[in-house]
Amino acid sequence: MKLKNNIVHYLSLLVRLTRVRLSLLVTFSAMTGYLLTGSSPKASFVMLLAGVFLLSAGTSVLNQVQEFRNDALMKRTRLRPIPAQEISRLQASWIALGLILIGAAFLALNGWLPMMLGLSNILFYNLIYTPLKTRSYLAILPGAIVGAVPPLIGWTSAGFNPFHPNILFLATFVLLWQVPHFWLLMVKYGKEYEEAGFSTISKVLNEEQIKSVVFVWGVVTSLFLMLFPFFGFSPKPLLSSLVVVLNLLFIVLFYRFLFLDRNSRTVRNSFILINSYAFVVFILLIVNSFVS
Repeated sequence: MKLKNNIVHYLSLLVRLTRVRLSLLVTFSAMTGYLLTGSSPKASFVMLLAGVFLLSAGTSVLNQVQEFRNDALMKRTRLRPIPAQEISRLQASWIALGLILIGAAFLALNGWLPMMLGLSNILFYNLIYTPLKTRSYLAILPGAIVGAVPPLIGWTSAGFNPFHPNILFLATFVLLWQVPHFWLLMVKYGKEYEEAGFSTISKVLNEEQIKSVVFVWGVVTSLFLMLFPFFGFSPKPLLSSLVVVLNLLFIVLFYRFLFLDRNSRTVRNSFILINSYAFVVFILLIVNSFVS
């Protein structure tokens, strides 16, 4: 019984340390890049999923090693394993290294390019974006580049050229989508982030101004999505219609959640909406690649 409880405890610790939900989202983004090629899943697909998930998990652990002091100062992060002293920084560092090495090995089976994209993304995230978070509220812009790379890893894992218009379109969409996704958090947690030592947009804009910036950026993202026929896609009539309906629905609901709903769920609803929007976009693009 004691052994079982210990196993459950350590598994729970590992899930929290690696931020499994985030790692799964990153993996789904990479999977979309792979399936966008129209390639049927095969061995390289499995290597991609394993490699990206482990690299993302390792990156999350390394990020917590770097930011444990800041995490300890925020209510929403102070119970993470390192600030809660459930695991030491050294132990977490070894876990991060192991995950990253194994993840890189899986991607290497798909070629040097997917592996290099994965490893360079870790360097960019942990050595550039993470330190910038305490210095500039614009750190989210280079941070968004990190989020745009997983689709490229998926695309190249299928053996395709990373400069193809299709994948550049998807990577750009993901890059644009991430900015309002992050700044929405600043509406609710901006003061908390500031007190923990991070530089946030809430230092220069008030809540209503942040909402306006987020809304305009969201509209620009949705308008960019309408350009997919100009990036080498052969849109099916149904897909084109669905994209128009999806964008109109997104803009109307986004405006309502940000400016008309005055309750504690405003930010939460907006956050769920913008994430659901991206998920549906990924699904539509995948379906378009396989429907003849």
